[in-house]
Amino acid sequence: MSDEGRSYRTRAIVLGARALGEADRIVRLLTRECGKIDAVAKGARRPKSRIGGRLEIAGCVEIMLHRGRSLDVIVAVEERSRRWAALVEPERLAVASLALERVDVLCEPGEPVPEIFDLLDSTLEAIAKSERPHRFIARYSLRLLELLGSMPPAERCCLCGDLLEERSWLDASEGGMLDAKCRRPHREEIALDVDDRMNFAALGRERGAGAAVEARPQAAAAIEALIAHYCARPLRVSALPGYAYGPV
Repeated sequence: MSDEGRSYRTRAIVLGARALGEADRIVRLLTRECGKIDAVAKGARRPKSRIGGRLEIAGCVEIMLHRGRSLDVIVAVEERSRRWAALVEPERLAVASLALERVDVLCEPGEPVPEIFDLLDSTLEAIAKSERPHRFIARYSLRLLELLGSMPPAERCCLCGDLLEERSWLDASEGGMLDAKCRRPHREEIALDVDDRMNFAALGRERGAGAAVEARPQAAAAIEALIAHYCARPLRVSALPGYAYGPV
């Protein structure tokens, strides 16, 4: 294969990085065209590295990569966003880290997810500009589940399929809402009334389709329970109100 055939360009968001050897880094990227990948940035840890200085966490970049035997190699980087200066504020950084972690855990490597790329990019932009960045996380998390096909319906019991009445319960282990006859009181459940369920449904809608941005407390708790269930591991940062945010 020619060198030209082994090189390709893609737009990417930097999810994280770790050291490799004395001067290199392995960078985890969510790319719009190729999905989640790991790539080597050679010399990125050297003080005068042009590539390393442009691979800021949560940044959106246009990159050129050269296909390698095990990992592809980053050979050129062009910045598409300059949001790092705004994201270093502690609460914004914590919320941005949470958004990056959820994509990293829930998205499989090598599977193109352009809608999730766009969701993450727009959410990071909103976080960078907001004085209350935590308010975006419930909607972002539910939209992420919806795009992955894991958002439960808000109007029917996930076990019997009957329409829900005034009171319902979110059981994350069952993957959805339960009515009174299907609920299991000894399990961990989150109670939701009609207004909570309406808010839950609105948080998962596309923009311009009656979507909500801010979550009611019970809807936010239900979304967090679903995220924790599908991530299948403890999350490093919680999005619930009152949590003491910190970098992850």
